[in-house]
Amino acid sequence: MTDFDPEASDSSDEDVGPMKFLVALFIGLMLLVGSTDVMLRYFFNAPLSWGLPVVGLLLGLTVFCGMPIVSRDDEHITVGLLDRWVKGRTLLAQTFFVHVVSIIATLFIAERMYSYGTVSLEDNTQHMMIDIPIWPFAYIFAALALVSAFYILRNLYRSVRPKK
Repeated sequence: MTDFDPEASDSSDEDVGPMKFLVALFIGLMLLVGSTDVMLRYFFNAPLSWGLPVVGLLLGLTVFCGMPIVSRDDEHITVGLLDRWVKGRTLLAQTFFVHVVSIIATLFIAERMYSYGTVSLEDNTQHMMIDIPIWPFAYIFAALALVSAFYILRNLYRSVRPKK
């Protein structure tokens, strides 16, 4: 949460609780698949042929499931180098600018993932290393990016609305 509006925090995890569970599940699965792949390669010289692509897809699911969590709480990575000099209207302008750029970037990601999903569905594109369709993952990534954009928009509204 930004220092600008500490009262805008959601104390409830009802809306992102399932996302937190999914992030933990995907990280655990990545660890399991990666460790199994390494052990099989080391001890039996027989790595999992599907290990690397599955870990890659799980990484994508982890990142995109984490986006709404981070966006909801406005907990993006920040650099506090100039924070002590940014106050008042300058802080409001900075917060507004950062949120607008974040919304644009997140909506761009959502649009690109949706477009890629549509092309992949029409062309019946399969993953290059394992025979599974790519379009469901692209649509899931697009939907999660869109949810993140809505959370950022909500944070923008909360940061610029008049205080009571």
